Amino acid sequence: MGLHVERVGDVAVVEPSGMLKGGKETDDLENGLRKLINDQQGKIVLDLGKTTHMSSPAIGVLASIHTSAVNRGLRLHVCNIERRIDHTLTIVKLVRVLNVFNTRDDAIAAFDA
Repeated sequence: MGLHVERVGDVAVVEPSGMLKGGKETDDLENGLRKLINDQQGKIVLDLGKTTHMSSPAIGVLASIHTSAVNRGLRLHVCNIERRIDHTLTIVKLVRVLNVFNTRDDAIAAFDA
């Protein structure tokens, strides 16, 4: 599991890779996203294109991070969700509250729309 963070203009793009099983890899993702939120990074994209699995603790982290961002007036977009992960997020109805996009470019462009 790796975590890559890059800047695209004024957008922070966070891209985890591998499996988010609820261990150190999930903690690393949560810590990275919380740092951006605490730093008042107004536009964050979570690109799940290289994430192959999300366990229930990882989904809980995603819900918590989304809530923290919204409560601080920040915007979090999620993109490139793998089919099985999308299915799980649909079952738990998290896709109804997340800002989900098919591609990274769509997610970034939506900040200016």
